[in-house]
Amino acid sequence: MSKHTVYFLSPHQHRGLMAEIWANRLELADWDIRSAAWGGQPSFTDTPFEIMKEIVLDLPEVKPRLYNSKEVSEADLIIALHDGEFDVADIPADLPAQKLVRWDIKNPELRTSDKSEQWALYQEVCDEIAMNIKKLEPYFRSVYM
Repeated sequence: MSKHTVYFLSPHQHRGLMAEIWANRLELADWDIRSAAWGGQPSFTDTPFEIMKEIVLDLPEVKPRLYNSKEVSEADLIIALHDGEFDVADIPADLPAQKLVRWDIKNPELRTSDKSEQWALYQEVCDEIAMNIKKLEPYFRSVYM
């Protein structure tokens, strides 16, 4: 049986990689879990990684990925993490609607330039993403079994 793929997309991959890390914690043997940046070059700032390190001691390896329309459209599930107030219009228009789920999650990078405030927002975002991943766990475990 071949693996199924889920893509977590966000403008610069910050929130997408947080979702990728949380989903990897579920140890889903039948799923290939990836994230990518739809808004140009992926940029990993230290803050999301540092937030994740506080919670997940052994971070799985994640790598920067650019949005590739063909590759993403072949995924079984696509989750676009967007900030409904700031970057919803930026979600790629070519995503297959039948596979797309949108998570309206704040983008700390757009909300404030103050590093302390960004840190606090990323902690909230981390918790919200974790809860969303937990809600998806039954889907990951049952749909393709």
